[in-house]
Amino acid sequence: MLGEFQQALADLVASPALCRLVRADPSLLCLRYELSQREYERLVSMVHHRGMTFNCMLYRANRLAPLALNLHGFCRALGARLGPLLTEYTELHPHSNVHFYLECDRFCTFVESKLSEGYELEPEARAVFADESRVVRLKLEATQTAL
Repeated sequence: MLGEFQQALADLVASPALCRLVRADPSLLCLRYELSQREYERLVSMVHHRGMTFNCMLYRANRLAPLALNLHGFCRALGARLGPLLTEYTELHPHSNVHFYLECDRFCTFVESKLSEGYELEPEARAVFADESRVVRLKLEATQTAL
C-alpha cells in the first residue's frame, strides 16, 4: 500500500485539478488508489493543507524550468498564453522527464500538434518556435549520439 500512497501523493502534487477534485470528494482517493485508512486520512489532510498549493506551484515551476531555459524566446512570445498551454501540456503529460531536451522535445511535439489542430500563433512566435524547436532537437540528437 505504501507504493499506492506514494503514487497518490505524487499525482496530487503534479495536478492542482486532482487536488480540487479530492477536496470536493475525498472518496476519489479510494477509487483510484489502494490505501490504508491511515494513508487515506493523511492524504485528505495534505490536500487540505495550505502548503499543498505551494507543492503544486513548485512542481509546476520545475516543469517550466527546461522550457524557460531552452525555449526562452518562445515562452516570451507566448506571454500570457504560456500558463494555459503549460497547464494543458502537464495534464496531457503528467510525468516530467529529467532530461531537459527530452522534456522540451515532448513540449515541442505537443505545440506542433496544437498548431495542426488550429492553435493560432502570430508569425513572429511561429518563427521563434521553429528556430528554438530545431535547436532543441539538434541538441537532443547530440546528447543521444554522445551516449
